[in-house]
Amino acid sequence: MDLKGKRVLIFQQRGWAINIGHFLAKKLQAEGCRLAALTLKNTTHEFILNQKEVKYDLIISNDEVVSNPKKYLGEDDFSLKEICDSLGVDSVWPLVITIRNYSKSYKDKYYYGFKQNVSDEVMVDYIKGVYKYIKIFFDKFNPDLIIAPNIISFPHIAFKLFAEKRGIKMVSVTDSKVRGYYIFSYSQFDDEGLFIDRVDKLNKGETESSNKERAREYIEEFRKNFIKPEYAVKLSGREPIWQKIRHELSPYKQALRWYIKGPSKNYQESTGIVPDYKPPKYILRDHYAEKRYGKFMDNFNYYDFNKIDKFVYFPLQVQPEATIDVMAPYFNNQIETARQIALSLPDDYTLVAKEHPGMVGLRPPSYIEKVARTPNVKLIDYRISSEEVLKRADLIISPNSTTIAEAAFLIKPAIQLGNLGITLKLPNVFKHTDMTTLSDKIKEVLKINLNNEEYERKLENFVAAVYDTGFDFKYNTVWTKGKGDDMENLWQLYKGEIERNIK
Repeated sequence: MDLKGKRVLIFQQRGWAINIGHFLAKKLQAEGCRLAALTLKNTTHEFILNQKEVKYDLIISNDEVVSNPKKYLGEDDFSLKEICDSLGVDSVWPLVITIRNYSKSYKDKYYYGFKQNVSDEVMVDYIKGVYKYIKIFFDKFNPDLIIAPNIISFPHIAFKLFAEKRGIKMVSVTDSKVRGYYIFSYSQFDDEGLFIDRVDKLNKGETESSNKERAREYIEEFRKNFIKPEYAVKLSGREPIWQKIRHELSPYKQALRWYIKGPSKNYQESTGIVPDYKPPKYILRDHYAEKRYGKFMDNFNYYDFNKIDKFVYFPLQVQPEATIDVMAPYFNNQIETARQIALSLPDDYTLVAKEHPGMVGLRPPSYIEKVARTPNVKLIDYRISSEEVLKRADLIISPNSTTIAEAAFLIKPAIQLGNLGITLKLPNVFKHTDMTTLSDKIKEVLKINLNNEEYERKLENFVAAVYDTGFDFKYNTVWTKGKGDDMENLWQLYKGEIERNIK
C-alpha cells in the first residue's frame, strides 16, 4: 500500500518517543506520510521540537495542558455532556482516575498516596483541555491513523474513543501473556486487534493454525517448568554488588545534579511534586522509604502457608497501573475488593493474598497490615512462588493479572472482575462484576470440571493465535534502554499494521 500523503498522529511519549517513536516517525516520513505529534513529558516535547530529522505539521504538548489547564482553555469552554457525547461514554470520571498525578498524591507519600492531588475543578479543566486539543488535531490535521505506545491514560482513551466514532484506528502494543511475545492492540481494554479476531475464529472452527503443534509444546513446557513472565525473571535475579552500590549512591547523585544544574524541566504547576519533578528532600525520602518498606516486607509475620487448607487466591496488583486503574476502575481499591471476596467465600474457604513482587518496597507498611488484618484473608510471604500457590489454589479471583493466564496453563479456574480482553479469551476465565452475587458465582465455578478436550483445544487456540498474530521482539528493552533487536524488523511489523488499519 502506498502511504504517501497519509496523515499519522503519533503519541510521542516519554522514553518511548526517544527510542521507538522518533524512529517510526523517520520511517513514516520516508514513506511520504504527513505527521503530527502529541508529546507527553516536557523534556520529550523539547526533544521533538529541537530534532531536525522529522517535520511535523502540528505538535501539541499535553504537559502544557496538565500544568495549567485553565490557561490552555483560554476563552474556550465545553460541557461534560458535550464531551461524553463526543466520546460515547456515560461519564468521564472512570477515565479521570487514570491520570495518576491528578487522582493520587505523590507529595503525600511514597509510592503515591490515595488522596487526589488536585481539585475536581482542575480535573474538569484538564478534561476540557484534552478535548480542546483533540478537536484541534482533528480539525487541523485530520489523522488517518493514530500510533501510541499504549492506551493507559485519559488522553489515550479520549483519543481512541473520539477517533473510533470517525472510523479511525489507534494502534498500540501490549503483552500477549505468552512469554516473549507482543501483539498489536486497538483498545484500552486490549479487546480489539488481530489476535482477538484470530482466537475467535479458531475457537469457532472457521480457520486452522499452522502453529497448533508449537502451541502444544509451549503448554507442555509450561506445565513442566512453569514459565515465568519476563519481569518476574528480572526481579528474582540476585543484584550484583556494583548495582547495589550504584543504587545506594544514585539519590545523592540526583540531589547533587539538582543543585548544580538546577531543577528538572518537568515541573508542572498544577501537580507540583511528582516522580518526574522531585526536589532533593523527596529524592532522599523515596530512597529511604523504599529501603524501609522493603525491610518491613522481608521481616513481616506472614501467615504460614502450610497451615492453609482450602483457599481462593487473590494476587495483589501493581498500582498505580493501567491493568487495574484503566481496565478495572471499580475494583482498584484492592483492600476493599479482597474484603468483599473474603466475605463471599463458601464453607471452609479462606482468601490467600500475596504481594506483587514488583511492589515490594513501594507499598507502605500500613497498606500491608490492612490486607493482613482483614477477616478471612491470609497474607502469605511474597517470596513464595506463584507456581506453588497456584498448584494448591482451587480458584483465582482477580481484577486482571498475568496470574490468571498462568492459572490457565495449570487448568485452574479464574473469576475476572475487570475488562482485560486478552485474558477473557482464556478457557479458564469467567467474568463477573456484581459483588452482591459473587458468592453464587464462586460456588458455580468451583463445580466446573475444566479437565477436558474442549478446554485443551481452546487453550491451544489461544497460544496458537499469539504465534499467528504476535511477534517475538525485545520490545520493552528497546523502549526502556534504546537497544535490542533489529529495528528494521520492528519497522516492518509496524508497517504491516499501519497498512492494514490506516483509513
